[in-house]
Amino acid sequence: MPTDTKYRILIATNHLDTVGGTEVYTYYFLGSLKKVPGLILEYFTFKKGDTSEKIEKELGIPFKSHNDYDLIIANHNTTVNYLFGQGPIIQICHGTLPPLEQPSPLAFRHIAVSEETAAHLRVKGFDAEVILNGIDTRIFQPQQALNDPPEKLLSLCQSETANELLKKACESEGISFQSINKFVNPTFDIAPEINRADIVVGLGRSVYDAMACGRPCIVFDQRSYNGNLGDGYLDPADFDNYVRYNCSGRYLRKSFSEKNLREEIKKYNPRDGAGLRQITLKKLNMDENAKQILHLGLQIPYRGKFIHQLKTVAIYYKYKSIFKEQKRLFKERIREAYREGKTKKSLMDMVHGEKFPFHIRLSLYLFIFKLS
Repeated sequence: MPTDTKYRILIATNHLDTVGGTEVYTYYFLGSLKKVPGLILEYFTFKKGDTSEKIEKELGIPFKSHNDYDLIIANHNTTVNYLFGQGPIIQICHGTLPPLEQPSPLAFRHIAVSEETAAHLRVKGFDAEVILNGIDTRIFQPQQALNDPPEKLLSLCQSETANELLKKACESEGISFQSINKFVNPTFDIAPEINRADIVVGLGRSVYDAMACGRPCIVFDQRSYNGNLGDGYLDPADFDNYVRYNCSGRYLRKSFSEKNLREEIKKYNPRDGAGLRQITLKKLNMDENAKQILHLGLQIPYRGKFIHQLKTVAIYYKYKSIFKEQKRLFKERIREAYREGKTKKSLMDMVHGEKFPFHIRLSLYLFIFKLS
């Protein structure tokens, strides 16, 4: 790891105006990197807000102020495209379905947060190192003992339909029910709420946060892209299979009724909380995972903007379908900005700010010219 040499590092995320999985990941990732000596850290986002304010005020890390970095670690393909040419870029892909998580050919290297995501990237033509999601195990740690039998269930589901099922299941089992939905009543400081519960229900990062707090979990939600889907009660002995799919519910792919959820609640064992905490310390420790990502990034040979731009022109046709999808997504951004009253000149400036290959930039300029 770097000690004497100073490295200028930029961490980029599409939006930091709300509280969500990748936004929270960015905050704690920066917090871990801040502990590494020899780093000059900055962040970048298109949308500032709640999380970016915490990054600046609590971590003391400023917004992007340079155009040349020793390493750029990007969480979304939009930031890869925008920052291309300002340093070697490593893209962290947090999933398989969201458009923002699709791999950008402009990144030098890709990291996947699960085996499922890595397999998805290979299908797209990209090799990826698997480094699991990281959790700040000092913020997220057990603060109070679990009850036996359980007295309270906390749902971190993003679906009101899922919450209705869970609420009814809890009523039938005589358990107190609480729901925190990031779209309804979001909170960044979720650890105290998790610690007041005996069981936590959710997907992905919600599960990992609960594990770090030593809370038994049920992997379940009903989201638009998944439907009613889950893996059920998280058995510590089977964690490696759950995490292969980022605790997304796509390991066992079960659908759950109120009756099924009651059966999962009855599997509760307070001893599992300690087992899940130990797994978190071993495999999901943000400090260690952040160092792995940094180490991989600083090994990238970077020979300047011009050489990489030539390389990008050469690979354009190899990854034409991906560039085509990125062009489609950017056209949607142009249409939205145009409807909001942006001038054609400002739209041209938007395209100029991106680092797309010449083929795409020309196509977008023509698209703007034809707008009426």
